Amino acid sequence: MSLRLGIDTGGTNTDAVLIDDATGTVEAARKSLTTHHDLALGISAALDELPSDAWPRISQIALSTTLATNTALEGLGSRVCCVLIGYDADVMRNYQIDRHVRASVIAHVAGRHNIFGDELVALDVAGLRATVNRHAHEVDAIAISSYLAPRNPDHERQAVEIARELTGLPVVAGGTLSNHLDSIRRAATAILNAQLLAVTGDLLNALTASIRTHTVSAPPVMVVRGDGTCMGIAMARSRPIEMLFSGPAASAVGGSRIANTTRGLVVDMGGTSTDIGIVDAGLPKVATHGAALAGWRTAVRAANVRSVAIGGDSRIRTDPLDLFVGPERVIPIARAGLEHPEILKQLKAMQAAALSHRLVPIWEFYASGRPLGNEVVSEVEGRVLTAVSSGPIDAHSLANRSGMRDPRLLPVDALIARRLITRIGLTPTDLLHVTGEYTALNAEASALACSIAASESRTDIGDFVSRAHEKVVHTLSVSVLRRAIAELRPDVADSDDPLANHLLDTSAGRSSRSGPLEVDLRVNMPIIAIGAAGSAWLPEVARRLGVEVIAPPNAGVASAIGAASTGLSQELEVLIRPQYARRGITGYAVHSPENRKTFASEAQARRHAVDIGRRLASMQATAAGAQVPSVDVDEHNWIADSDEPGSPSYLMETRFRFRAVDSCRDPAESSDTTHL
Repeated sequence: MSLRLGIDTGGTNTDAVLIDDATGTVEAARKSLTTHHDLALGISAALDELPSDAWPRISQIALSTTLATNTALEGLGSRVCCVLIGYDADVMRNYQIDRHVRASVIAHVAGRHNIFGDELVALDVAGLRATVNRHAHEVDAIAISSYLAPRNPDHERQAVEIARELTGLPVVAGGTLSNHLDSIRRAATAILNAQLLAVTGDLLNALTASIRTHTVSAPPVMVVRGDGTCMGIAMARSRPIEMLFSGPAASAVGGSRIANTTRGLVVDMGGTSTDIGIVDAGLPKVATHGAALAGWRTAVRAANVRSVAIGGDSRIRTDPLDLFVGPERVIPIARAGLEHPEILKQLKAMQAAALSHRLVPIWEFYASGRPLGNEVVSEVEGRVLTAVSSGPIDAHSLANRSGMRDPRLLPVDALIARRLITRIGLTPTDLLHVTGEYTALNAEASALACSIAASESRTDIGDFVSRAHEKVVHTLSVSVLRRAIAELRPDVADSDDPLANHLLDTSAGRSSRSGPLEVDLRVNMPIIAIGAAGSAWLPEVARRLGVEVIAPPNAGVASAIGAASTGLSQELEVLIRPQYARRGITGYAVHSPENRKTFASEAQARRHAVDIGRRLASMQATAAGAQVPSVDVDEHNWIADSDEPGSPSYLMETRFRFRAVDSCRDPAESSDTTHL
C-alpha cells in the first residue's frame, strides 16, 4: 500500500499525517510543538511518532504552512531594498503609494517601455549600479519591479543580473512572479517575496534535514501553494510568496474531505491567526485579483481567505481604557508555566507585592529565542540577551538586570522581530484554562496572570476573563460575516462605514438588539471548524450567526490531510496583441514570461505563443517535481466592435492560459474513513 505524507507547520503546532494513496484513508496522525528557534526539532518530533515501517511506502511528501502568512501578518521578515524602474516618483509620493509598497529602502531608476513593449527610455545602468551599491549594506535582499515588465521584461532582467553581480544578495524580479499590469501590486509582490525568502528558506531547510534523518531515499517533496495546488521545493525557495495562505488552502481541501461536505465556510483557528475561506465542490475559492492581507495587496493567485490576526496564542494586553487581542503571537502563560515552574513562583511573588505598571504588562515574561549568529547587537540588546539566557524573566526584573530604569525602555520588540527572544503572555488559550474549558497545561499560572491583569485594569478576574472572551468571539463572528459579504460584494466587505460597522457589531454581539433595532445577519452554509483551538471558540460563533458548526474528526490536523491530498499544478499566461497603425495592423506581438517577440502574421504569432507556452509550462512543472507533465491550453479572445455600422469587429488581444499537471499523480478522491 502506497502512502502520502502530509506535514503542516503552523505558528503553534507541527502536524504529520499518513494517508492511503489510493483511498485517501488517514492511517496515522501525529502532532508536536512548532519550535521557532529551530524548526527542524518540531518537524522531527512529529515524524518520530509515525510508524517506522511506513517510510519505505511513502510515495510523496507535501508541506503546508502558515509561516509565510504569519510573517506578513506580524510585520516580520527580511530588510528589502526595492528598485522601481520607470515608476513616477512624484506620483508615488503624492498618493502615498509607499503605504502599499513597504520596503526598508525604495529607490527609483530611469527606464521605460510603453504598453506595446517598445522601449521609450533606456535603462539607466549607471544609476542602477550607484543605487544598488549605496543600499546593499543596509538590506538582506533586493526587489526589482519595472513599470511595464509584463509587456517587456528586458529592463528587469538586466537589473537582476547587475544587482546579483554587485551584491551577491537574493534578488527578486516582480515580472517573474506575476504578469499583472497593476504596477503597485506587482512591486508589493516582489517586496513581500523578498522579505519571505529567509524565513521560509529556514523552514524548507528544516524540512529536508528532518526527512533526511528518517529515510535514505526521500520521495518527491512538494509545497502547497496558496491556491491549493503544489509546487516543488526548489520553486518554493525562490517563490515563497506563493506560500501565502498555503495553510488555509490545505485546510479547505482537508476540512472538506474529513467533514464529508463539498461546500462550507472553513474557519481554521490556529495559534497566530484565524483563516476564513469558502470551499465549493471540495476546492477553495480563489481570489481573482490576487491575495491581500495586513495591508499587502499582491498579484499572487491564492485562496480567497480572510486572515484575522487572532488565534489561540494571540497576545492579550490592556490599557486603562481598553483590551486588545493580537496581532502578536506569544507563548501562553499556561504552556510556559508547565515547562518552567519558576514562572508560577514569580507570578505569586508579583501578586503578593502588588507590583503595578499601568503602561507595561507586568504579567509578561521574556525567554531566549534562536541562537545569536553573526548579527550585530547594541550594548543594551546584549545585556537583555544575557539576562534571558538563564530562563524566563519578567519585564521588571529584565529592566533591572539590563540597567534600564523603566521596562518601557527595553528593546524587546526589535529582538522579538529578529527572533532572538520570545515573549510569554496571556492568550485565549489561558482564558480557556481559567474557565475550565481546556486544562491540559498549567491552569494555575493562567489564573494568576489573569488576576494580575484584572487588577491592572481595575476590575476583577471574572469581568476581565469575560471581556477578553467576548473580544475573541466577537472578532471571529464579524470576520466570518465580512468573508461571507466578500463573496457577494468584495468592494464593501472591508467598509469602515459607521452604519455598516454598527450593524455587523450588533449582529455579532451577545444580543442582536440595539435599542429599537434588531439585527440578525446569518450565513447560509455550515461552518467547518478546523484547527486545535477552533472547537472551543467556533460553536459560540456559529450560534450567533445561526448556522450549523461541523467539528469533524482529525480537525486539528486538517491542513496536513489537505497537504497530502493536493496535486501538482503550474499555470502561466501568454498574450498576443495586434500592433495597429493608421494603415491597419502592422504585426503581432507575443508577450511571454520569457520575452517579447513580434511576427508579421497572426498565424505565426499563434504558433509561437502556443509553442512557448507549452514549453515553459512543461518546464515549470518538471522543475516543480512533475514526472510526466501534461499541458492544457485555454484560449480567450477579446473582440471589439467597430464604431462604424457595417464594419467588421477587430481583435484586441488573445490570451492563452497554460496549465501543466503531473498526469502520474492525482489527489485521492476521498478521505471519509480514519484509522488512528
